[in-house]
Amino acid sequence: MLATRDPILGFLPANLVLLLAIVVAVGLFARSAYHLYRLVRLGRPEQRTDHPAERWDAFLRHVLGQGRLLREPAAGLMHALIFWGFLVITVSTAEMLLGGLIPGLTFGPLTANPVYVLLLDLFEVLVLASVLFAFYRRLVVKPSRLSYTGDALLILGLIATLMLTALLANGLRIAYASEPLDPWAPASAALAGALGDLPAPTQLALHKLFWWAHVLTVLGFLAYLPHSKHLHIVTAPFNVWLRSLAPRGQLPYLDVEAALEQDQPLGASQIDHFTWKGLLDTYTCTECGRCQAACPASISGKPLSPKKLILDLKEHLLEEGPARLHGDGEAHPGKQMVGEVITDEVLWDCTTCRACMHECPVFIEHVPKIVDMRRHLVMAESRFEPEVQRLFDNLEASGNPWRLPRMVRGDWAKGLGIPTMAESPEIEYLYWVGCAGSHDERNMKVARAFARLMQQAGVKFAILATEETCTGDPARRAGHEYLFQTLAQQNVETLNRYGVKKVVTACPHCFNSLKNEYPQLGGTYEVIHHSQFLRELVEAGKLAPSKALEGAVAYHDPCYLGRYNEVYDQPRGVLEGIPGLELREVPGCHRDRAMCCGGGGARVFMEEQRGRRINHLRIEQAMAAQPRTIATACPFCIIMLEDGARAKGVYDDVPVADIAELLVRSCDKKS
Repeated sequence: MLATRDPILGFLPANLVLLLAIVVAVGLFARSAYHLYRLVRLGRPEQRTDHPAERWDAFLRHVLGQGRLLREPAAGLMHALIFWGFLVITVSTAEMLLGGLIPGLTFGPLTANPVYVLLLDLFEVLVLASVLFAFYRRLVVKPSRLSYTGDALLILGLIATLMLTALLANGLRIAYASEPLDPWAPASAALAGALGDLPAPTQLALHKLFWWAHVLTVLGFLAYLPHSKHLHIVTAPFNVWLRSLAPRGQLPYLDVEAALEQDQPLGASQIDHFTWKGLLDTYTCTECGRCQAACPASISGKPLSPKKLILDLKEHLLEEGPARLHGDGEAHPGKQMVGEVITDEVLWDCTTCRACMHECPVFIEHVPKIVDMRRHLVMAESRFEPEVQRLFDNLEASGNPWRLPRMVRGDWAKGLGIPTMAESPEIEYLYWVGCAGSHDERNMKVARAFARLMQQAGVKFAILATEETCTGDPARRAGHEYLFQTLAQQNVETLNRYGVKKVVTACPHCFNSLKNEYPQLGGTYEVIHHSQFLRELVEAGKLAPSKALEGAVAYHDPCYLGRYNEVYDQPRGVLEGIPGLELREVPGCHRDRAMCCGGGGARVFMEEQRGRRINHLRIEQAMAAQPRTIATACPFCIIMLEDGARAKGVYDDVPVADIAELLVRSCDKKS
C-alpha cells in the first residue's frame, strides 16, 4: 500500500498511526452506539423475530432494493444511488484499511476483477452526482417537507469528500504506478491522464494526501454517525427487518384490567412506556418528510407533523433516558412527554389514516404511538374535548355514537323482509350493518340499497338488529381501550352464540375491527366488505347492471378499506361494470395515496378547530377530476364528503354516493 509504505514525519510507522486512528474511531462509535442501545432497552419487551422469511423478503425489497424510496423517482433514485454506492465503496474502503495495516492484504477475487473495479469507479461518480443533486434540492429547490439543518449539509459534505478523495487517490495512484485493471476505472483513469504531467514525487505525495484524507474522513464519519441525523444508516436495516407483521388494521392489545391490577401504565405517558421497537423507531427517522407531506393534518395546517412527532420523541429519549438508566428519573423529572413534548392538540389532530406509515421508507410506526398516548390522555388523565366525552357516553349508554335507542337499530330494514339472526340462525351471511347504516338517515339508504342487491342476487343473509352494537372502533382509535373491549366482547359473545362464520359489512371501520381486531378477543370470522361481495356477485352473474348511468365518477378510497386492507380494485370493478359510467381517478390522490376524508380516528365525531377542514380539501381534490358524482364505499366518508360538498357549494351538482347506491340503480330487479 503506497500510502502507508513510508513512515510519517520520518519516524512514525504509518500503519501504526492508521491502527491508532481506527481504534479511536471505532471506540468512539462503539461507546455511543452502546449508550443508544441501552436507551432503546428502556422500552417494554416485544416479540419482533417471528416469520423470518417475511422479514428477509422486506429487507431485500425495501433495504437493498430501496423499494419505498423509489416511489418518488427523483429523490428516491438519488438516495438509492448513494446507498448502493456505499455498499460497493465500503468493500473498497475496508480493503484500504486492511491493506494499510497489513501491506499486501486484499479481498482477492472479490475486488481484483474488472466488474468490481468498474462498479466502484462508476458508483463513486454517481454518488458524487447524487450528492450534488441533494445540495441543489436543499439550497435551491427547498422542499417544505425537509428539515434544514447544518447537520444535513455537513453529512452531504462528508460524503462528497469521501467520493472526491477516493477518485483523486486512485487517479494519482494510477498516474504514479499503473496496474492491469486500471483501464476498468474510466473516471480514475481520466484523472490520471489529467495529472500525468506532475512529477512522480508530487503524484505520490498527493496520492498519500488524498488517501489519508479519505480514510480519516471515513473514520470521522463513523465516530460522528451516532450523533447525526444519519444514524438511520445503521438502524434502518434493523427497523425494516423488525417491522410489525400484525394486520395493518390491528392496534396493539392492552389488557386494561391486568394493567390496573398491577399498577401498570394505561397507554404511554413516559418515554419508557413505549416498546423497545417503538424507541428504535425514533433513531431511524431519515427526516425525509414523506410522512409529513402525506399527512392530512399537516397538509391542512394543523400542528401535527408525523416527522416532528418522531424527532421530538427522539430528543426526549436522549434527554430523559440517561436519568432513567440510572434509576433517578422520578427524582429529576423533565418535561412531560404527553402535554409538553407532544401536545394534546397534536395527538387529537390525527385521523389514524396511516398515510404516514405507508409512505415511511424505514417502516416507522407513528399511529400506534399516537393511540398509545391518546390512551393515557383518556384512561389515565381523563383529558379530552367535550365532544369526545359525548362520544364515549353515547357508546356506553346506547351502543352507538348518536345515543339513539337500541330498540330502533333494525328499523332501517322495515318492509324489506330481512330476517334477524334470532329468526333465521341458519343463514350463510350475517350482514353487519354498523352504527351509521342503522342510525344515520343518509347511510340508511346505503344499507337498504345493499340489502336489496343481496336479495336480488339470492343471498341468504340476516341481521342482528337490536343485538348488534358498535364494534368499538371509534372508542379504540380515540384511546378508550377499555370501552372498545367492552363493546367488542359483547359482540363476540353474540356472534359466537349464533355460530356466525361469514360476515359482510358496508363499513370499512367495522370491516377492519371485525376482521383484524376481534381475533384478539376470541372472535375469528370470514369478514367481507360489501365492495368485495358486490364485485363477486357481478362477476358470477348474480347481479346484472343494465341501466346506463351516464357521467363521470370520481372514486374516493376510504383509508380503512384501502391503505389498511388493500381493497382498491373491487370497488372500482363494481363501478366499471355499470353501463355508461366513466371512472376517473382523483389526480395524484387515489388508491394508496388517497387523502383521508378527515373522519378516521373518531374525528368524524369531533369538530375541527385548527387549520383548514380536511374534508374541504378532499372535495377540492375530487373536483379536479371534473366528476358528475363522487363515489365511495364508507359511511364516514359519505358524511364527511357531503359536508365538504355543501361547504364548497357543489352538493347539488355533484352528489356523493356509495357504490351500492349506484349499482342498485343500474341493476335489473329481475336479474
